[in-house]
Amino acid sequence: MNHSLPLLLLVDLPRQTAVTLTAELAATAEILQSTAEDVLVHTSGTPGLRRPTVVVLGETVTAPVGFVHSLRPHSTDLTVAVTVTPDTEDKLAVLPLLFPSDVVRRVAGGGTAQRMTHVVSELLQQLTRRQAHAAARAAAQQRLSSGTSIDRQLGQRLLGQFLAQAPVGVLMLDGDAMIAWNRRAADVLELAEPNSVRRPVTDLFPEDQRTALHRYLTIPGQRRNAEPDAIFERVRADGTSQALRMAVRQVLDTEGRSRTLVLAEDVTDRLHAQRKLAERTSHALLTAEVAAAMTAPGPLDERLHRCVRAATDHLGADRVCIWNLNTRGELVHAICTEDDNEHPDTSCGTAQQALAQQVVAARRPYLDVPPRTDSHADRLTSGGVSFTGFPLVSGGELLGVLSLTTRLALPGTVLATLENIADQIAVGTQQDRLLNRLSEATRALERPLLPPRLPDLPGFDLAARYEPFSQGLHIGGDFYDAFTAPDGRHVLVLGDVCGKGPDAAAITGLVRHTLWAAAQHTSNPTHVLSLINNALRRQNTPFCTLIYVVIDTTPTRLQIASAGHPPPLLRRANGDTAPLETRGTLLGVLETPRHPVTEAELQPGDTLVLYTDGFTEGAGAADQRTPEDLAAVVASLPPTDKPAPAENVAVALMDDAHRWWGERLRDDLAVLTLTATAIHGPPGETADTSTR
Repeated sequence: MNHSLPLLLLVDLPRQTAVTLTAELAATAEILQSTAEDVLVHTSGTPGLRRPTVVVLGETVTAPVGFVHSLRPHSTDLTVAVTVTPDTEDKLAVLPLLFPSDVVRRVAGGGTAQRMTHVVSELLQQLTRRQAHAAARAAAQQRLSSGTSIDRQLGQRLLGQFLAQAPVGVLMLDGDAMIAWNRRAADVLELAEPNSVRRPVTDLFPEDQRTALHRYLTIPGQRRNAEPDAIFERVRADGTSQALRMAVRQVLDTEGRSRTLVLAEDVTDRLHAQRKLAERTSHALLTAEVAAAMTAPGPLDERLHRCVRAATDHLGADRVCIWNLNTRGELVHAICTEDDNEHPDTSCGTAQQALAQQVVAARRPYLDVPPRTDSHADRLTSGGVSFTGFPLVSGGELLGVLSLTTRLALPGTVLATLENIADQIAVGTQQDRLLNRLSEATRALERPLLPPRLPDLPGFDLAARYEPFSQGLHIGGDFYDAFTAPDGRHVLVLGDVCGKGPDAAAITGLVRHTLWAAAQHTSNPTHVLSLINNALRRQNTPFCTLIYVVIDTTPTRLQIASAGHPPPLLRRANGDTAPLETRGTLLGVLETPRHPVTEAELQPGDTLVLYTDGFTEGAGAADQRTPEDLAAVVASLPPTDKPAPAENVAVALMDDAHRWWGERLRDDLAVLTLTATAIHGPPGETADTSTR
């Protein structure tokens, strides 16, 4: 092995890529092929002190982000090149946020081996340059300890010519007192002789930074070289903030005494740019969270609460509130973040409501924001409370106010983000109100399509279940009815109108009212269905399927007529269940329809089941169940001697349909069940409830 060269580890790379890398880079690095399990053996040690290594990860490495973390990449001794595939592209998108590009590089898996070679070569060159720089710095420290000195200038006698002229600030400390510094440190830290000599370096920083800085300067010697650089912030003489990256090393001065050497680099602009990027990222995430909340299903209050919680978290606000305008134009507090015990005076009280009322009156934002005096201090405390409010306007309609209360100064980017999310909340609120109005209209249309309640039929238990395919704005085409005709016979009807929505609602209303009017003359199936057919043809409407049942209670006999509808099921008291033979033409199609009548006897414990085609064709005509399948479900139910036997059958069929179709269900479901509980004799006789 040649340890004078950097180490290149090829982890699970394709053979052709590995061959190309070996051929091109053999002269500049020691190359080893490894697996993910073995690579940690070659990369162990303290970051910053390991052998210079470049790790190349192939596309088959599992959990690549976590694997990169485990390698502990460091700019001076270990860098990584990661192969990106379409499957891992989303996961690896976070790498640039976690590591700079000179430490971790992504290489498209579809690229050529030459592209990978080029990237790895750049990483090797970077490591070589950094190692050379570290060696030069070590040589300078050695020169310092040897006592070399030339003409006197600020700090030069102790620091040596190299460090005295370095472009980075250099301080030499005795304990925590400054005893020497170079020109750059004097400029950066505003130092001057003799006032700054022997002054504690911690005095240059605000009190809330001094404890952490002192702890950093006094790290034990055996841990110091492995400790990463740290950033501390101070305030310049002109009142502006300054960020310094500081690195500490223990050295010997010209007289052999131990001193602390501090390298200080002004990174104010860089830190400001990083904070700006983090701020923009946070604002983008906030905008995305608000958009996701306002477009998600569920109650509006829950979605608005998600919005104010996200705004509070991302913007560091004490309180974010949403105020609504009610139907009388009054401002009403609607949603806000939970009370903050640390800042009780920021609660939504009279003052905040008065400010929100100003937003309503002016229909434009209200900003009560203390001025910012420092271009680099994005989150300086203001000493007071800032309030800002934005009107919630959508489609020209003022819906309410979004307000934010905070003790932090608010930069323009925050205000722009608040205005953006106010627009999103306004649009989502208006859409919710519109949907509520449409839902009310839908319910108003649906109300006359079904009986308000089922009639009480002596000697029978009657139950019904109805579920439109899509709740809310959808008006289904299924309907049912039950009533007692003037001739004393009971009538059951269940149908399915072709189509959905308002048109289907109009046809359903026509069928139900025609059926009711016809049955007032006679409940005879032929008479009633003929009139319905004529009414549909006269209006030139789409067709309708229907099952019509007349119950004669002396004795209990059924007359059943079908108009193209699925056959009803008859379950006997002993559980035997079978479809009844019924045939007939659709209503509204032929001028002279034919609807033969099927008769059946209903004994105590027997149940008649009427249902729509959602139970047999719920996922479309290509995926069907037969009436015999439904008969098997009904036959498997427990005996009907329990309370509400008809209800039990209706609920069981509905539950079975949802289990069977699941997410594939694309049709309405309606079921009407009738169970005989007593035998009816001639008028004036007592009903015989004995079993057969």
